Amino acid sequence: MVESFGMDVQSEPIKPEPPSLVGALRKGFDAVANHLFVVLFPIGLDVFLWLGPRLKVTRLVERILLSWNEFYSNSSFPNEDALNVGQQAWNIIGERLNLFIFLRSYPVGVFSLMAGVQPLRSPLGEQFVIQVNSFEAVLLAWFACSLVGILAASIYFALVAQAAVNESVNWIDSVKSWIRNSLQVLLLTIFWFSVIAMVGLPCSCLISFLTFGNLAAAQFGILVLIGVLVWLLLPLFFSPHGIFVNREDVWKAIKRSINLTRFTFPNTLFLVVIVFAIGEVMDIIWRFPEETSWLTLIGIAGHGFVTSALLATTFVYYRDAMLWMNAVLRRVETVSAS
Repeated sequence: MVESFGMDVQSEPIKPEPPSLVGALRKGFDAVANHLFVVLFPIGLDVFLWLGPRLKVTRLVERILLSWNEFYSNSSFPNEDALNVGQQAWNIIGERLNLFIFLRSYPVGVFSLMAGVQPLRSPLGEQFVIQVNSFEAVLLAWFACSLVGILAASIYFALVAQAAVNESVNWIDSVKSWIRNSLQVLLLTIFWFSVIAMVGLPCSCLISFLTFGNLAAAQFGILVLIGVLVWLLLPLFFSPHGIFVNREDVWKAIKRSINLTRFTFPNTLFLVVIVFAIGEVMDIIWRFPEETSWLTLIGIAGHGFVTSALLATTFVYYRDAMLWMNAVLRRVETVSAS
């Protein structure tokens, strides 16, 4: 029976074929090229973050640094390098952080080039700045922006999924499923951040302790933490795809994502690496223009197209991988029954 099983699998090809990364990339870019309006979501967000008002925490950070310096001026800090690094980090936060970047929600969100750049200037000159002066206001801004980001991302992902999987877009269907999709995305977001918190908080405490003694040990601890988080979150990569393609609830989508990732692990890992690499390399190019130059619009448009196409690529790959996995499992069941 074992020899017969091996002979059957080798002599009769399985249909459909295993998912092709090159084919998925081509179809993903074609899908977005045929439905260019989907790139208006990332373009609109980036234009707002670039030219719109700023929601900043400069004064709050100044108060934090003042208290920081008063505390450590009256005590012996075991590692002055770590103290200086901390102060520099807080200065950068106070100077650049725009709380509107939380409109780019995670893990499901409208992609943004400016959220990573956090520009200080624009061709329009000085932007209108709103100062946030308390931690309570920061939390409120974070929650409100994240919620708006999830609502926008639910429409964006639904449209890209339809363009990639169905090769057509149904606005009515997207609007009808908007609230349902947004709720599932919110639950998925809570799940992701719960996993990160359960691993990250204890590790962060350990890293903070190591920082007092040796920065090199702290840096190594950060690398280990990143590796653990990648190992935990990679099986969840296709969780949003189940929500938007199969209309599954978040728990079924997570379970399907884990099963699919385990079944196609080498190909899926390669897909994630390639998509991430293309996105990062292209972002370097899009960031070439100065933030005060109108040429930045070219970078914003290019980023919107490429990231949307890469998202469509993952939806095409997800569809093909699911078809292939189901075909393989059906064949195994058929051969086992015979």
